Amino acid sequence: MEGYLPINLPSKCLPYEGINSSDVKIRAYQGRDEIFLAEINPINLEQKFLQVLQNVVTGIDPKLLTLGDRLYIIIWECINSYMETIKLKTMCSYCLQKSEVDVDLRVLEVINLPDDFKQPYEVKLPSGKIVHLRLLNIEDEIDILKFEKNSDLGYLYRYAKSIVSDKDILERLKELESMGSKDIAKIRAFHEDYYHGPDMNTKIKCPKCGEEEEVNIPFRLDFLFPIGETLRRTFGERL
Repeated sequence: MEGYLPINLPSKCLPYEGINSSDVKIRAYQGRDEIFLAEINPINLEQKFLQVLQNVVTGIDPKLLTLGDRLYIIIWECINSYMETIKLKTMCSYCLQKSEVDVDLRVLEVINLPDDFKQPYEVKLPSGKIVHLRLLNIEDEIDILKFEKNSDLGYLYRYAKSIVSDKDILERLKELESMGSKDIAKIRAFHEDYYHGPDMNTKIKCPKCGEEEEVNIPFRLDFLFPIGETLRRTFGERL
């Protein structure tokens, strides 16, 4: 398809059954995509950005994309559709002075899933119980947010979604409620161990004292749709 380019997802498409990584392609944003991007806010982010992904990604149902692959796509689109460099406000831990630095998104390291990753992934919990886990995807995230609106068990529901079992989701949730904290920590650790996507920790040099340190780049809505100061700095005439 015209305008679509191959993309090397950090998951290597290993979590996706029947998907060939060479078939997954992407294009930069167009005006039709900005219709949805302009409406994105922290409340509707999941649904609105899924609509955008359905336009710009081919070769896979976007609902199945892991959260790591989605973040990678967000950064890819930011670079290829809008801007390669962002401004980051920070305070140096050496000289304790506040400053603003440029961060080149193109040099962020990418963490990939190991070649031998497969799911469901068997994990033995400290209690001796065996569980089979999978990575969460966009469809899960939308379901989790809906559940959180009506229940205070959203925290556990997230991990219940990642357990592969013949039991329904409410049975899995009930098991997690009575599970020991070490067992739950083991399940949480699975998701940490197999994080994949852009490494949002990067090194910067303080413009005041010259010392280098590692900082975390927080997720910002202007990665998706630059407005205000970000828009003026990147595209404005009065720089």
